[in-house]
Parts: sequence; structure tokens; C-alpha cells
Amino acid sequence: MKPNSEEALVFQDETEIHRHPILTRMWWAKGSQPQVPSPGENQKKVAYGGIDYASGRITCTVADTKNGYNFLVFLITLVSAYAGRKIRLVCDNGRFHQTRVVKQWLKDHKELIQIFWLPPYCPSLNLIERLWGHLKRTVIANVLFETINDLVRAFCGGVSRVNGRRNKMGFIFDHDDVKIRAA
Repeated sequence: MKPNSEEALVFQDETEIHRHPILTRMWWAKGSQPQVPSPGENQKKVAYGGIDYASGRITCTVADTKNGYNFLVFLITLVSAYAGRKIRLVCDNGRFHQTRVVKQWLKDHKELIQIFWLPPYCPSLNLIERLWGHLKRTVIANVLFETINDLVRAFCGGVSRVNGRRNKMGFIFDHDDVKIRAA
């Protein structure tokens, strides 16, 4: 698909971000152990996102939970962001993606959006999973954020740094499996 075509191919998924720090490899002085503090009581948010295959454009909303209502808020945001273009949405089979309200909304807006359901337990087929992993490793890992809002700001800042810059998203698109499917 070309970046300005009449249709957009968007890969969608959700991810949880937690105040309990994600721990990952990091550089540190040999012979000493890095200390990553913990907040004691965890807090979390859910990021709903979609990445445009042609342009790398990311549409994202943040909510308190995973549920049909918050998924519907994301869908409405996505349709607004792509006004005038039909969206082909690649999506997993989460139960909250299939609530009665969501199904009815999708039926009422079928001229704007069509969902292609992935098989169960196939996260490797959903390209946005690579974005979530990259952001967790490079933006929020090994850091205790003062507040949940600081965590959300940092996460959204990471999204902003790559949003629409497909050429800077090698971690998503520069894989043999993606290149073979695109050919």
C-alpha cells in the first residue's frame, strides 16, 4: 500500500505499562550491581495502538483497563485520524474486541473500517508487537517513574519520537519475514 492510497493497512494491539519497572540488560560498571527501585504498589495503564504499514503513522489512546468501551474509543479515534480513507485493521481475537457494542459499531461503520482477525496466539504476525517491545526496552525499562502520569508521558514521548518515521522503525519493518510478505 502506498502512503497516500485510499485505504490504510493498520496493525492494532494493546499493551500494559506498569509503574513496576521492566528490567532489561543495561551497561553498568563491572563488579557492581545496578539498583532499580520499586514503587511498592504497582499501577498500570493500557495503551491501545495502531501502526500504519505504509507510513509508520501511529495512532494511540491510553486507558485504565482493557475492555470493549476503551477499544471502541480507540476505534473512533482511528477512524477520525483516517477521515476519508477506508481502514483495513489487523487485530487479535481479544474478547473485548468482540463485545456486542463493538460488533454493532463495526457493522454500522463497515464502509470506514474492516477488521482482519489474526489466529489465536500469534503475536509474531502483528507488527505493532515489535513497537511495544521496542518502547518497553528503550523508553521505560530500568526506570522507576515518580507517578503513573510520568510513565504515560514517557511512553507517549517514545511513540512521538518514531511516529510517522517508518525509516526509523527498522525494529519493526527490517525483518526477513516482513520483507518476504511485502514482496
